[in-house]
Amino acid sequence: MAIFALSRETDGKANDDHRAANPNRESRWFFLTAFQYVVVLCFPAIFAAASYFYWVAKSTVIPYELDYGEGIVLWQAAHVTRLASAYAPIAQYPYIVFHYPPLYHAVSWAVSRLTGDLLFAGRLVSLVSTFALCLTLGWTVYRSVPVRAPKLAAIGGAFFAGALPCGLDNMDWALLMRVDMLGLWLTFAGLALFIFGRNAAMRYAAFVLFVAAMYTKQTLIAGALACLVVAAILNIRQAIKLLSFTAALGVSVMTLLALATHGQVIRHLFLYNQNTFSLRRAIRLINESIQVTLPLLALACAGVLIPLADAARAFSRRRLGPLRARLLKSTYRRALFTFAIHFLFSGIMSLTVGKAGANSNYLLEWNLSACTLAGLVLTRLIWGWRTTRRVSSAAAAAYLLPLLMMAQQAESAFQLVASSTSRRQEYADNVQNSEALLRILRSSQEPVMSENMTLLYQAGKQVPFEPAIVTQLAATGMWDETPLIDMIHRRAFSVMIIRAVEDPDRYSPAVARAIKENYEPGEEYGPLTVYRPAIAASPNQQ
Repeated sequence: MAIFALSRETDGKANDDHRAANPNRESRWFFLTAFQYVVVLCFPAIFAAASYFYWVAKSTVIPYELDYGEGIVLWQAAHVTRLASAYAPIAQYPYIVFHYPPLYHAVSWAVSRLTGDLLFAGRLVSLVSTFALCLTLGWTVYRSVPVRAPKLAAIGGAFFAGALPCGLDNMDWALLMRVDMLGLWLTFAGLALFIFGRNAAMRYAAFVLFVAAMYTKQTLIAGALACLVVAAILNIRQAIKLLSFTAALGVSVMTLLALATHGQVIRHLFLYNQNTFSLRRAIRLINESIQVTLPLLALACAGVLIPLADAARAFSRRRLGPLRARLLKSTYRRALFTFAIHFLFSGIMSLTVGKAGANSNYLLEWNLSACTLAGLVLTRLIWGWRTTRRVSSAAAAAYLLPLLMMAQQAESAFQLVASSTSRRQEYADNVQNSEALLRILRSSQEPVMSENMTLLYQAGKQVPFEPAIVTQLAATGMWDETPLIDMIHRRAFSVMIIRAVEDPDRYSPAVARAIKENYEPGEEYGPLTVYRPAIAASPNQQ
């Protein structure tokens, strides 16, 4: 409760005024000055961030697959310059769904013209986007502090907000060829541009970034929604113009894509992307995330409490004028209020983690919004710190929490960077297994199938289908899997590289049965098994 009690000070009142109104309030000496506190906070923050990006950069150059989803994104990026074949009808072979908008793939393809390696280029885009994202969060907190406040507060809050993402468990997506990090950076860059934009042109530019984020990953809509709500409070007419502009821009881009793909892009993005949803799964994954991010969420909720209470009071009394005036006058209040709204919307969007195939990356936007709010709260704490080092007993816990969080993050970063024997052996095994499988695929006649689709690309082979997606399409009745089953019965694939035929998320019962009846398991390379066509029994053997 100490953090929530302290959040009352985030409305702009100084500690001096608060103590003047509460002369009997107990206060204690804190063991650090404000300057010492910021120094102690920044050192582990810098160490954690540097260690994290060293680990990401080191992982980026690994030439083989790090995550199952990389393979299909790699195939999509390789075909993005031919939109009609990329977003092709899934009734025809290959049975591939292009389940994301094409912006990340186009950027990765363009970067690959410089690197010569599409997989490395895609990971490099994720790495650079993550670095830019952390800088954006830090800059947002730094820029929100008014001139009259001490720079020490801005510096401490900025380092804290910029380093916090490096300690999130789901930030390992930064080292993958996946769409998330580019889309998230565009979202938070748009939020910063909207909050600090001095004219209408900059606010329109913010919504251009929001549209770009949505054309990176279609679920990244929380940033645009939050800014539209804030814009409506500040100026309803401008909010309507921003909404019209965003809709017009989004529809225009979609129209061009639809024309280039003969309408197939709409089917791929919206019709073929409707996986089965489980609320129980969503609650379970969100609960697991809350357990490991509880201190962060506590600080974030401290930042959300006052802005939302202020807005509720203004709406209940039907007096938006004072609220509007406070938001226009103070960049800090505007930033805190905007991210409070964004925290709510991104929290609602995090429920999409309940759909089949979703993972912890669907919680990243919510977690990153919490990082920004935590940085804003810490800024206000340092901002109101008396030079006499006296703080209330209740507030002392709030000052100690960021120090403990950074210390824990620095410890985790050290363990991450320190290469253990088991980790080195795991990497060596992965390289050895991947090279062996790559040789098998290169020497096999097409069509071939592999769950490690990155190897298919590296072997110069076609990806025939993505197991998880086609299984979902078959389960929802969106796709007839009969042609694929017929191919398996004909033993058309010269080789199939599979993790587990019994996995219901990758193979429907009919497909799994067809594989078992027509293919025999052979060599095993780590989690993958090589299946080859079964040899039909001769008449004399029957």
